[in-house]
Amino acid sequence: MNIFRLNIMNPDQLKAYKREKSRIFNAKMRDLRLEDKEKKRTTDQQPDNQSNLQGNNQSNQPDELTLQDLMDIYETLDTKMDIIQNKLETIMENKLYETLDTKMDIIQNKLETIIENKLENKLENNQPINRQPSIFFA
Repeated sequence: MNIFRLNIMNPDQLKAYKREKSRIFNAKMRDLRLEDKEKKRTTDQQPDNQSNLQGNNQSNQPDELTLQDLMDIYETLDTKMDIIQNKLETIMENKLYETLDTKMDIIQNKLETIIENKLENKLENNQPINRQPSIFFA
């Protein structure tokens, strides 16, 4: 899939695409593991000194990954990182909204208390509320 196509996808489509790619990668890895087990089983059934020597030499060498294997691993890790990032952003947004709501409620309560105190104070002092200057004509 083209990288530009990925930018056009909405978040749900992108998640579905990445999940599908991850599923395909995991299926390929499972097939490779099964093939390796089958090869190991067949070599264990046919003991041969030459193959045992090659097997011992190969076990001393580190496993080599192809470029395609590395790219698949990178893509899987990238997908998992995107999922983690999306979950983290959702958690952070929810926490932010909760915090903002709480702060706004506190501010609103304080403002209501201040307004009530001012009104009570004005009523106690018999001061007219919203007094406008009077204009006298002579």
